[in-house]
Amino acid sequence: KDYKAAVRRFPPAQVEQIIHLLRTYDMKAKGVDFSGGPNADAELLRELMWHISERARRQPA
Repeated sequence: KDYKAAVRRFPPAQVEQIIHLLRTYDMKAKGVDFSGGPNADAELLRELMWHISERARRQPA
């Protein structure tokens, strides 16, 4: 039941973009192409959540 609702809410292209973001930010958290300061993890999490929410916001209802 939950899966069916998710499929209706999130088109495959949007899910693919979000998975790509998760992989990208996972690599950044591990130090690939990112050298953050003392609050690097919090900064990355804020950026990731912003990007995901922007994609969800642009999704037509």
